[in-house]
Amino acid sequence: MVQPHYLIDTVHVGLQFSFTRTVTEDDLQAAMRLSGDHGGYHTDPDFSRAAGLRTTIVPGIFTAGLGTQVGGQLNLLAREITFAFLKPVYVGDVLRCTMTITAVYPERNRIDIEGQVVNQDGGVVLTSRGYGYLPRREWGIPRKPALAHPFD
Repeated sequence: MVQPHYLIDTVHVGLQFSFTRTVTEDDLQAAMRLSGDHGGYHTDPDFSRAAGLRTTIVPGIFTAGLGTQVGGQLNLLAREITFAFLKPVYVGDVLRCTMTITAVYPERNRIDIEGQVVNQDGGVVLTSRGYGYLPRREWGIPRKPALAHPFD
């Protein structure tokens, strides 16, 4: 269940967030627009197949960005994140992103977090680890726009 707002004193080690998303052609196009990455792996099916892939793949920034949904739920100000891209992601893949809090440092407003993205075949396509900062109660609750959200 998603809380409306998380604070450093309301999280704990082991708190986990997960969601599932099906990758669309629109996602591929949006990732290329946002990143400016129009390399052959994303645009040319023949080139991609010659490189040993099934067809074109989604830019890694898309898969890496999935964890930012969790960051938004937490109102996390990320400081450092590392990624390991383990398998290609294709349009039509069903991805499950899971992020887990692995350490909480209340005196510093800091949490450590780890995650992974798994495809419909159970293959881990990405792992991540990082840390960032959560709000303190006295800072109040930030206003959030009432936007349609694809993960609600």
